Amino acid sequence: MTDSNGGPNGRKPLAVYAVLDRKDGGKPFWMKIGAAFTNRDGSLSVLLDAFPTSTNRLQIREQRAPEEGRPAGGNGAHREEEAQT
Repeated sequence: MTDSNGGPNGRKPLAVYAVLDRKDGGKPFWMKIGAAFTNRDGSLSVLLDAFPTSTNRLQIREQRAPEEGRPAGGNGAHREEEAQT
């Protein structure tokens, strides 16, 4: 049976992000804190690597492919780009 998320056994992991407000009023920072998987019945199982204490806003989204990178003016550069600057 194939799930709409695709991947092995039809279960592609989704990313779980904590949405953190910046003190300076800038754009919120999205910190990846875990993964979520769609169950056969359509419900989600969420596995957190970190538990946010400064926010109660979580987003579950499809993971970005590493080659997509972050948008211009986003929350930072790829590790290789950070090392060069």
